[in-house]
Amino acid sequence: MLRPDMALPATGSKEEMRLPKAKITALGCHVPPGVMTNFDLEKLVDTSNQWILERTGIQERHVAAPDQATSDLAVEAARVALANRGVDAATVDAIIVCTVTPDMLFPSTACLVQDRLGAKHAWGFDLVAACSGFVFGLTTAAHLVSCGTHRRVLVVGADCMSRIINYKDRTTCVLFGDGAGAMLVEALDDGEENHFLGFLNEIDGSGGNHLRMPAGGSRMPATHQTIDDSMHYVH
Repeated sequence: MLRPDMALPATGSKEEMRLPKAKITALGCHVPPGVMTNFDLEKLVDTSNQWILERTGIQERHVAAPDQATSDLAVEAARVALANRGVDAATVDAIIVCTVTPDMLFPSTACLVQDRLGAKHAWGFDLVAACSGFVFGLTTAAHLVSCGTHRRVLVVGADCMSRIINYKDRTTCVLFGDGAGAMLVEALDDGEENHFLGFLNEIDGSGGNHLRMPAGGSRMPATHQTIDDSMHYVH
């Protein structure tokens, strides 16, 4: 359905309808105050600051407190983006939360973010695409705006990866931390030139076994055995 203020071409006209182009209008980010350094990891797993730096360049990562969840980080990042734009959450038409660590399977984290922000007129959903999530979210938001059905879309990439990391596995625990980033995607104003140009997104499911969390889904529901076997961590 088109916006009420967008007129269709006259019947029989060959002129194409002028659809808006999309742009990023504001950014926001948030990380929890807790920090885990490489030296902290040296106390937990067989690794060293030098080993981590040589292979990843990472010195420290932020880690959420026990009472913090992904939605908490997402809300803070979203508030920063809205403040930077100088707009109220009630003006947001849609919310896309890109995450692999939702607060729970349902309701979606987007619903929790929508409620806490007071985005009364927004719909939303979670987008699960791991490291690609934020890029996929931008692509989706740009299309919602460019087709003329949405004026302002909030995209949030947020994760509490520390909740699904095995701190006995040095191949994964050194890589991940917790945090959130947000952006507002809106239509291009008249006279502006910089806008979303296009995308080339592809997936290759044949590599799925190389980075995964084996248990917790419909194929391997949670049991005492899956917990004992550490199957709910990143592998």
